[in-house]
Amino acid sequence: MNKQFLFCLYALLALTACQPKETTPKVYGRFVPERKDDFAWENEYAAYRFYGPALAKENPSNGVDIFMKNTPELVIDTFFYNYVNFKTPYHVQHGKGFDGYKVAHTTGCGGPAVVVNDSLFVGDQFDRWEILEQTPSKLVFRLHYDSLNIAGCLFSEQLTVTSCAGHILNKAELVLTPRQEAEVPSLQVGAGLYLHDSIGDYRFADDVLVYTETALSDPGAVRLNKKWYDNIDLGQTHEAVVVPGATRSAIIANTAVLVAPYTPGETLTYWFGGCWSRWSNGKDSFPTTEDWTKAIMTEKERK
Repeated sequence: MNKQFLFCLYALLALTACQPKETTPKVYGRFVPERKDDFAWENEYAAYRFYGPALAKENPSNGVDIFMKNTPELVIDTFFYNYVNFKTPYHVQHGKGFDGYKVAHTTGCGGPAVVVNDSLFVGDQFDRWEILEQTPSKLVFRLHYDSLNIAGCLFSEQLTVTSCAGHILNKAELVLTPRQEAEVPSLQVGAGLYLHDSIGDYRFADDVLVYTETALSDPGAVRLNKKWYDNIDLGQTHEAVVVPGATRSAIIANTAVLVAPYTPGETLTYWFGGCWSRWSNGKDSFPTTEDWTKAIMTEKERK
């Protein structure tokens, strides 16, 4: 074996060793214009979306929709592709998960909760979006809401969301800014979990709220799962919010809220997220409310 051949072989091996290894993405998100301007994202535990401009005539909110997953695989592109091209409803559990959650005009699963006295104010669809950072293990995006009516006073809302691999909860950074010089009402701001028609198992503990309810809270999803597979027993949806410094927990407009006094223009940071009782990743799973609560308490210390 000549020296030139050995030199080329060593050079090739060295070059190969220096090449970055391909990483399988665990976090992903994008604007979904083909599905009425949703902004959707996911990590190993669950998928989510916020509603965009194309839904303006359907009374949407700035609440969070959640998609159940029983796998850590990325699924949202498949869900939307099959829906758009083959009319396959993602509200049905076809094997890797489904959207059985009803948001309507509520906070959904961890959307911003703005309370004035004993009234809850919920915003509409976002006006603009931007992705600030996207890697295989982290996504940071920002949504802009131009007009949020709070007790007759107009505000703009800026919501920055961070989703990281290995973390059950998403980080939310919320800024509300008055758009007029009128007197600003006294605000309590945090996050909310909508309890739907049949209130499940919710638990407050200082700055933590956990909730478990049927995984089919959307009547439309009930009908579709009954039609496709004659199956409406799909376990439970686990949900949670963590609002550091929360001073009030309450049920307002069928929504469990954790809020704290808020000064307009400041940044309020909180965490939100959920998972399916039938989700699993090896030995990691949350089949019961107790398992879910324990996981959230552990996650709270990791923030």
